[in-house]
Amino acid sequence: MSDHSPAPRAATPRPHTPEYAFDPTAALGWKSIGLDGLGCFLRSVEAVLVGHGYGRREIAQGMAAPLDLIRRGEWYGPVSDFPACTVRWHLTGIGEGARQWPLVAEVLDTGAPVVLMPDGYHWPGDKYEGQEHFHHHMVLAHRLDEQGLHLLDVDAPAAEGYRRTLKVDSELRKACSRVALVEDIAPPRARGAEEMADALLPASLPALAEDIAELRAFHSRVWPGGPLPSLVAKGMDVLVLGDIQPQLFLLGHALADADQESVRRVSQAALTAAGRAQKLGLLMLGLHRFQAEGVYAVAHEEIPLLADSLERLLNEMHRWHGSERPPAVETDGVLITRRLLGETQWCFGAGKPLENLENFICG
Repeated sequence: MSDHSPAPRAATPRPHTPEYAFDPTAALGWKSIGLDGLGCFLRSVEAVLVGHGYGRREIAQGMAAPLDLIRRGEWYGPVSDFPACTVRWHLTGIGEGARQWPLVAEVLDTGAPVVLMPDGYHWPGDKYEGQEHFHHHMVLAHRLDEQGLHLLDVDAPAAEGYRRTLKVDSELRKACSRVALVEDIAPPRARGAEEMADALLPASLPALAEDIAELRAFHSRVWPGGPLPSLVAKGMDVLVLGDIQPQLFLLGHALADADQESVRRVSQAALTAAGRAQKLGLLMLGLHRFQAEGVYAVAHEEIPLLADSLERLLNEMHRWHGSERPPAVETDGVLITRRLLGETQWCFGAGKPLENLENFICG
């Protein structure tokens, strides 16, 4: 078993066992689908925080961090260290998920939930069941009883409360190759938007400038807009919907309702950019399966529009900061390409190196 999260901190004592639910009326910005602003992983973390008394404001501020849209670290899984909590990952190799089932059962027995990123090959009902060892979705397991494993799943029917119950058998146990525990949950605390701006924006300025340059270089030098290898296309919607969109969305909500106009303008610009990122991500999610030149060109055209939206956000951040924008950063798109291929490998590598992906890099 390997562990890729920060060192554990003391578990949060619970005077009672919270009830966990995916409730759009209590969630942050969930208007029509679970991917409104947050991905399936962050919706799971959010549900845990809601169960511990967090409201929308505390959720945004407890999960927001300085912007790093292309993620400069070496860990290709989800961001797992938040002001509000730490998410600690436990990983096994392909086909070895059953080794982690005792951990899942033990944690659920305490009343705590478990985030699962199951191996689709073994996961009941998965579109890749029996076909591919892809880890493309996450759910929140919150109870285990004689009926089976009770899950919250943004892909489950809304009429059923986004809930599923799966029979526990050998295949389901094998699917548990990626397990995450939400630990060290801090008491909910709402802070002023101006205080959050001071904490989040200064460190965001240089990173966002480079992020924009990387996006523009990716658009002009790396990907000319033609068909992508199918796995890279899948990796792109993971990158955009799972990382870029949520960072902007959380920043915008963390700064909402500010007294200072300059902070309000940053908040609105961040939410506008998050909406633009969502459009790109949903285009890739819905269109990559067609693998046609014209279809990919539609998504390709969205990249500079996202970069333009981020430019406006950066301008508002400098206006708040009272600083001049430095000259544009020169870059070649290597950082965002490495992140894209890393995310693709993480979700769709199936335990082996991906092949023929270097051919799509044109610059």
